[in-house]
Amino acid sequence: ANVRLGIELAHTARPEVILLNIDLPGTGALQFMKLLRADPATQNTPLLALGANAAPAAIKNALEAGFFHYLTKPLEPERFTQALDDALEFSALERAEQDDRAYPRAHSH
Repeated sequence: ANVRLGIELAHTARPEVILLNIDLPGTGALQFMKLLRADPATQNTPLLALGANAAPAAIKNALEAGFFHYLTKPLEPERFTQALDDALEFSALERAEQDDRAYPRAHSH
């Protein structure tokens, strides 16, 4: 519904992936992304952008801004599934690394 609610939900629910419709009026997709990246709980959560603009420059700008993938409308199921698989794999690796840092394994001698 709005950026504040989205940030609260992302912080409390800690989703593995976020799909963000960047065309909704007033959402402030880049502001949303910056707030997520500033929060340790969501700084590495992959963000999939969903936008109507399929121009190469728009896609390049979104990826350079930090989106994990840029999907265009209408959403193509195969592309969405592949992007989601990539993002979930990345998320699983990030969470495993975080767990390793948080709970170092005891070394036996």
